Amino acid sequence: MFRFLIIGLISLVGAYYDVHFQKEYDYIIIGAGSAGSVVANRLSKDRSISVLLLEAGSCPSLISEIASFPAELQKTKYDWKFKTVPQKNSCWGLKDQRSSWPRGKVLGGSSILNSMMYVRGNKRDFDQWAKDGAIGWSYDEVLSYFKKSEDNRITEFNKNGYHGIGGELTVEKTFDNYLKDIFLKAGKELGYDSGDYNGESQKVFSDIQATLRDGTRCSTKKAFLDPIRGRRNLHILTSAFVKKINFDDKKQAKFVTFDYQDKTLTIAVSKEIILSAGAINSPHILMLSGIGSKKDLEKFQIPVISNLPVGKNLQDHVSTSAMIFTINKPYSFLKSRLTVDDIIEYLKNGNNKLTTLGGVEAVAFVNTKYNLMQDWPDIEIIFQSFSLASDGGTSYISGIGLTEHMFEKYASPYVNNDTINCLPMLQRPKSRGQIRLKSSDPYEHPIIDPKYFSHPDDLKVLVEGMKICLEIASTSTMKEIGTKPIETIVPGCEKYEKFSDDYLTCVAQTFTHTVYHPIGTCKMGSVSDESSVVDPNLKVKGVKGLRVVDASVIPSMISGHTNAAAIMIGEKASDMILDDLKTSRSKEEL
Repeated sequence: MFRFLIIGLISLVGAYYDVHFQKEYDYIIIGAGSAGSVVANRLSKDRSISVLLLEAGSCPSLISEIASFPAELQKTKYDWKFKTVPQKNSCWGLKDQRSSWPRGKVLGGSSILNSMMYVRGNKRDFDQWAKDGAIGWSYDEVLSYFKKSEDNRITEFNKNGYHGIGGELTVEKTFDNYLKDIFLKAGKELGYDSGDYNGESQKVFSDIQATLRDGTRCSTKKAFLDPIRGRRNLHILTSAFVKKINFDDKKQAKFVTFDYQDKTLTIAVSKEIILSAGAINSPHILMLSGIGSKKDLEKFQIPVISNLPVGKNLQDHVSTSAMIFTINKPYSFLKSRLTVDDIIEYLKNGNNKLTTLGGVEAVAFVNTKYNLMQDWPDIEIIFQSFSLASDGGTSYISGIGLTEHMFEKYASPYVNNDTINCLPMLQRPKSRGQIRLKSSDPYEHPIIDPKYFSHPDDLKVLVEGMKICLEIASTSTMKEIGTKPIETIVPGCEKYEKFSDDYLTCVAQTFTHTVYHPIGTCKMGSVSDESSVVDPNLKVKGVKGLRVVDASVIPSMISGHTNAAAIMIGEKASDMILDDLKTSRSKEEL
């Protein structure tokens, strides 16, 4: 109990509210999320450097610490509460056919809201980046940066050469339970090995590697900012809403304008501005600052500083939440089953059913028939001990925006049953969307259009992933707990034979589920690549003194989750920035 209360006090203490700030800093970082927190830590380690970190949100609520409640802060003041525009080929079962896209408006960014799964991606993802023009970002070149941050406490993995020990970011296993074991045994029955999906081979069924510390969330705030609160050369302003970046006549980034405590302030920078506001807000701020498509900027009378394809290349991991199965054992994760004793045990030890990432139990990386590369799985399966029917579907109705009609017709008959869910995630979507300005008002959210399933191959691969879920459920191992698909039919898909390709396609387009991994809107690539926004050093093309350091620079989707990659990007970018500083200081000494 004492351990947990101390964590809460640290989270809520007002030490971050630094009202004494300077008129000029060497570096200004916009956004204290998964990448920005890392950069703030690494740059301010040099006490001769002055750093200002601006965050639009505040300190997180204590409830964010509890591993089993990852979605509790969504739709609160800690969430930007973004929504996509209505989707043509997907989201048919969501309100207005729009997908909710929660993003962290809080110290720690989306690492405060996410499900804490530490999944780096496949080796070939990063090699593809380098092949496509992001020189210096191949797997062999980024592995050391993944390891640098990591403190992996999973004994069977942490000495295999792929993990770091002693870094700031703690990685642990989740609570061991019967359903997890059943799923892993089902994988063996299908011929899959168990192992480290961040290691030699990704094609495995596995325990979750999670950003947990002693059973509580290890956000980037906890890992990178809490330990350095006393650094006098680092000032952190929360509730600081950035409106634009200002340039001089030579297109040098010189000032940041932001709203803070009912005032609009402009702070100067002597060296660089680092934009780490995420895959939605980073392109938004760039466009408001005059960096983007000339045609789009002129529409809102924004002077063009650099004509770049900002906001293009939007990608997201997509899934379907309708692969629900009943079981005949009381093993589902239901909040209604939690007891006072469970809570007390968690507060004391941090290791019980409340350490299950909200019912996320295990994961598998599998190949569909469309995949020609055996160790580059095209589907990730997230195995959950809860479903749409769990706890009356409230998290899905309020969270992803499922219509009540869809819930009533499909899932409500199973509210009082034990159910599990198999979430097949499309690893490398071919569909590309876009983020555009809605107006020149910084407080008005941009237009977000992921264009889910606009490329027909995405649906084909996802359908095969759904079939693999059915195959897993049909194993003798899963039959031991009476696993069987729910009997109801997805509304709107009645005309198709159940579990036929046409039916599964209809299901995916109806129960479309973001996996909360937007990337690509400030694409990294070679300077000559007309589709890129930043070069391999993450410098914005056509201007000086400005870098983008977050998941928006990822050129093509990784076969994993984006939090670990964003932290890696923050690590590598920090070395690039410090190397440039060292070079400039050497020149000054000559």
